[in-house]
Amino acid sequence: MEENNGTYKLYYFNGNGRAMIIRAILEYSKAKWEDIKVSNEEWPKMKSSSQCEYGQLPVLEYNGKTYSQSHAIELYLGKKFNLYGSSIDDEYQINSLLDSFDDLFIVFHAYAAPTNEEDKKNKEQIKQEFLMKLGFFIEVYDKHYEKNGYKKYYLGDTFTIADIFLCCLLFYYSHLFTCEDMYEKKIPKLYTLIKEIRDNELKDFFDKRFIKETNI
Repeated sequence: MEENNGTYKLYYFNGNGRAMIIRAILEYSKAKWEDIKVSNEEWPKMKSSSQCEYGQLPVLEYNGKTYSQSHAIELYLGKKFNLYGSSIDDEYQINSLLDSFDDLFIVFHAYAAPTNEEDKKNKEQIKQEFLMKLGFFIEVYDKHYEKNGYKKYYLGDTFTIADIFLCCLLFYYSHLFTCEDMYEKKIPKLYTLIKEIRDNELKDFFDKRFIKETNI
């Protein structure tokens, strides 16, 4: 097995977005890593370089290798740091959660960074559509948590990427919108879990690495 003795270099913009879960995994795992924030001025050159094989970020470098695609990186790190669960069913639930990020982020991004005039005119409508979708998704998350037995962590007694994902996702959107009342009403047990994780397992991440001065 490859030793975790090198330095991870994570390249992303000065925002949370698609690098948030990766940063949280690295910080929780106490890995040696660098958080390299790519500026708007630097991005065009990097985008066209071989370092950025898909022409997008995040990109992770480690031991001379380059890794692309946010979910693939999350799963790669999850395997390396023993955060990917203990069964194929755990892996399925983790993959399902990670895939749901894109379903929410696409709608959120249309609100936060509209690219056409129609979206710019309809920002409030898009915001409400997003909050409705978020409300639906968190209820799905909670149903799975209930099926899993409402235990110490989302999948049982072991901390996994599932816990990192849910804690980061819910507090990310709560930071941008006022979601606490919705969380308390719709998912009280899951909300209690992620608050405990925020204040314990992911305290260093939220204190040091979570970017508060951004809307993306």
